[in-house]
Amino acid sequence: MSTSPPLSPEQLRGLPPELTPDLLVELRGTAAGDRALRIARNAVTAADVNAVALNRDAVVALDPTTEVKLDSLGVSDQKQSGRCWMFAAYNVFRHRVAEKLGVKEFEFSHTYLQFFDKVEKSNHVLRSLEQLFRAGVTDLDDRTVAALLQGAASDGGQWNYFTNLVAKYGVVPSYAMPETFGSGRTPQLDGRLRTVLRRGALRLREAVLAGENSDIDETERIISDTLADAHRVTAVHLGLPPTEFTWQYRDSDNGFHRGGTYTPQQFAAEMLPTGPDGIDSYVSVVHDPRHAEGQAFSITHENNVWGTPDFSYLTAGIDTLRRLVTDSLDAGEPVWFACDVNRQFVATSGVWDANLLELDALYGTDSATTKAEQMETAESRLTHGMVFTGYDRSPSGELRWRVENSWGTKSHAQHTELAGGGYGTMADNWFADNVFQVVVPRRRLTDTTSDLEEALDALDRGDTTDLPIWDAMA
Repeated sequence: MSTSPPLSPEQLRGLPPELTPDLLVELRGTAAGDRALRIARNAVTAADVNAVALNRDAVVALDPTTEVKLDSLGVSDQKQSGRCWMFAAYNVFRHRVAEKLGVKEFEFSHTYLQFFDKVEKSNHVLRSLEQLFRAGVTDLDDRTVAALLQGAASDGGQWNYFTNLVAKYGVVPSYAMPETFGSGRTPQLDGRLRTVLRRGALRLREAVLAGENSDIDETERIISDTLADAHRVTAVHLGLPPTEFTWQYRDSDNGFHRGGTYTPQQFAAEMLPTGPDGIDSYVSVVHDPRHAEGQAFSITHENNVWGTPDFSYLTAGIDTLRRLVTDSLDAGEPVWFACDVNRQFVATSGVWDANLLELDALYGTDSATTKAEQMETAESRLTHGMVFTGYDRSPSGELRWRVENSWGTKSHAQHTELAGGGYGTMADNWFADNVFQVVVPRRRLTDTTSDLEEALDALDRGDTTDLPIWDAMA
C-alpha cells in the first residue's frame, strides 16, 4: 500500500512552528493525491471503521473449542455499569456453586454488594480527603485530591474491593436483591453521588482551613451528614439490602430444597471458599514491564473500605502469568484477570487477537509501541475484568484462551447477538499485549512460582512500594 512520503529535513526546517494556511494547503495536496487514503476514506465514510479493518483470517483462525473448559452456565450481564470486577469475581465461583446445588443457572446478587460498595466508597473518599486536608494538602488542584474528587464513588474496582465487601457484608442470591433500572444503568446514581460527595469534601476543607483541625466532632458531623445523603441516594436507585432471606430452590431434576432463613454472612460462608483457600487468600500478580519482576507494589487510595489495605500486587513476567493461569485451570479453578478489553477487539466477533484490526494498514500509519510505552503514555490501561474458564494448547504449543465476559449475549449498543453466547476466544498474542493482572490462590504461587517468594514475603509484611492513585495500574 502506498503512503504519503515523509517531509525531508530541509522541508521540515522551512516550516513555521504554527499551523499556517500554506501548511494546510501542502497537507491537503498530499492527501488528495494519495490513492490509498481515497480508498480508505470511501470505505470508512460508509461503514464502521472496525468492520472495514477487520482481519477475517484472524477471526477464522481462532477456533472457540478448547480442551480445558470449566464454565457451564450462561453469561451474566453487568449492563451499562462498571461492575465488571464484581461480576468477574462472582464468576470465578458461581459455576462451582451451581454444580454443588445441581442447578442449571445460578447468580449471586450484584445489586446487594453494589449497594455497600457505593456507601463504603463514599466513606473512603471522605476519610481520605479529610486526612489529606489535615496534613496540609488543601489545594483542590493537587493531583491526589483532584483524582479522589474525579472518581468519587465510581463503579470501578479491584479484587480486594470484592473481598472487602464479602468479609463485611456477606452475599445473597440474586432473587434476594434483584437488579434495578439504576443498578445496571449507573450514570445517574454515580452523578448524584459525586455531587453529594464533592459538596461534603468542600465542607470538610472549609472546616480544616478555618482552623478547626483539633475539632474532630465538626468533621465527623460533616462526614456523617454527607454519608446519610449518600446512603439515601443509593437506596433510591438500588433499594435497601436485606438483613436475612429465605433460601430455597429447585434443582435440575425438579427436586425442591428448603434451606431456611439465612443471613448474608451465613450464605457467604456456605457458598464461597473459606480457610486457607478462601477468597481473601487470593493474590494479584501483574505483568507491568515498567517495573522489574519480583517486586511488591501498592496503590495508595485504591480501595473501597476504609481501614483495609490498599490494592497490592506482585510483578512477574508474562510467562509466569501464563503458567499461573494454565495451572489454575488444570486444577479446575477459573481465573479472574484484568486487561485493556477494547484493544484489537470487536464484540460481535467474540475474538481478541493482536492482529484482529488492521488499522495501520487502513490509515497508512505506524502505531507500533511497547506495552511499557503504552502504559506510560496512557495508550493502554486496565479497563475491564473477566474470567479465564479454559484454554487449548495446539500440537505446536500455541495457546488459545476461553474467556467468560459479563456483557450478556447481545451488544447493548447494536442490539445484535454476541458470538459464543457472550463467551470469547483470546489469542495468546493478545494475552501478551493486553493482559495485565491475574488473581490466583496463594498456594498457586508457593507451589509453582518460587521466584516470587521474596516478593510475596514483602507483600505479607506490607513492605511495598507505594504508587499514586493515577498510576496506570490503578
